[in-house]
Amino acid sequence: MREKALRKGTVVFKQGDAGDCMYYVRWGKVGVFVDYGTPKQRQLAELNAGDCFGEMGLIDGEPRSATVVVMEGETVLERIGEDEFAEFLASNPNQVYAIIQQLSHKLRQVTKDYLEVCQSVAGAVGESADGVDDASDYHFAQDERLREIHDRQAAAGDA
Repeated sequence: MREKALRKGTVVFKQGDAGDCMYYVRWGKVGVFVDYGTPKQRQLAELNAGDCFGEMGLIDGEPRSATVVVMEGETVLERIGEDEFAEFLASNPNQVYAIIQQLSHKLRQVTKDYLEVCQSVAGAVGESADGVDDASDYHFAQDERLREIHDRQAAAGDA
């Protein structure tokens, strides 16, 4: 585990990079972005001292799902590599609990966002299909999943 001081604007890692380590914020602030540096850039989170990030890539070995950028003056991060992760977990039970809470929060948020999108699509499909009784008349008949969502939403509305 190595600490490193980074200046504002430094990219810690980029979306798509290999997930070979995680970071613990000792001091300062980082921002978590998708599509960083593009017109579609969106900030997902701001993390402060005591927070960690990069744990998903370290745990599942998948590429980074976001870009992390230092947001404040001099920020101090502790890098925890694959070879140090087991030791970190064993010697930092409070941090393990915090990681589990963070992953749970992320999963809840993704689930909430997914359900909102499904409801939005179902509403849009329902508006497009109002008054249509025959499946062949659906404008979206080529996408049976949308029809299924619409039908489930309509059934739920009748209950």
